[in-house]
Amino acid sequence: MQWFLKRNHLFVLLLCISTGWVLMTVSAEVAQNTRAGNPDASSEADLDIVEQDVFVSSQKHQSTPQTQKQTADSGIKSIQLFYPPLTKHAQTIQRELNAETKADFSDTPLTEVTGFFQNQHGINIFLDALALEQVGLTAKEPVNVSLSGIKLMSALDIILRPMGLDYVIDQEVLKITTIEKANRTLTVRIYPIADLGSSPEEFAALENVIRNICLPPSSMRQKTYPVDDLVIGDSGLSTGKLSVPDSSRSISIVPQCQALVVNDTDRVHFKISELLNQLRQVRKAQTSLKSEAK
Repeated sequence: MQWFLKRNHLFVLLLCISTGWVLMTVSAEVAQNTRAGNPDASSEADLDIVEQDVFVSSQKHQSTPQTQKQTADSGIKSIQLFYPPLTKHAQTIQRELNAETKADFSDTPLTEVTGFFQNQHGINIFLDALALEQVGLTAKEPVNVSLSGIKLMSALDIILRPMGLDYVIDQEVLKITTIEKANRTLTVRIYPIADLGSSPEEFAALENVIRNICLPPSSMRQKTYPVDDLVIGDSGLSTGKLSVPDSSRSISIVPQCQALVVNDTDRVHFKISELLNQLRQVRKAQTSLKSEAK
């Protein structure tokens, strides 16, 4: 009797083991069939790891395409044209000065003209009424012009220069003022030129080219400006109206920094930037020609 009971217990134990093995086999086959039917399905843990890797990778290389595009578009090695760099607002004004515009004015007051350009280009334009008053002009000077498909800077030259007016980027706005006052609004900029020369003679030649091409004639640079009520020493005596030379405009090469230091107007700085950029493009083109010749 005891032997019979022991045999029954052994049979039940073997039955349980066999049932468990069958259930495990069936579960594995079901899981395998599920993955085969839906290949995109994977564990949540694996998905999290993959997504995190992609996110980190995109963060690391987020600015790379833009940097590469800028380098490819420029066609030359990326280089900061001058220091200190323009502020965000000054960059916007500079960009819009090079943007196309249109102008169709008939006896339109100057203040309305500047307001039109301000709305069209989304920049702040300030009309220096005090400077205009000093030369006998007002903000209501009539403008008669019809232009299209030209840069904003060209349109402003056509409108302002006949009146004896000019524009400058000052205090992060585009200021309309007199030519005389614009010529006295100077900015110091430092231009890296290490890639355009290697010896004192080469730097001197570059400075000479800039002086001849970008700077106004010496007669204009020596123009004098009136100074009212200048007091000399402690005498307390006013000299009335005097004239002082515009001697603060300058250009110098700093060999130890391989840099060009210029203190001049916006117009001069614009010409210098254009000239240096063109020189770099010419040098790159000549380098390519030499490589092809070999």
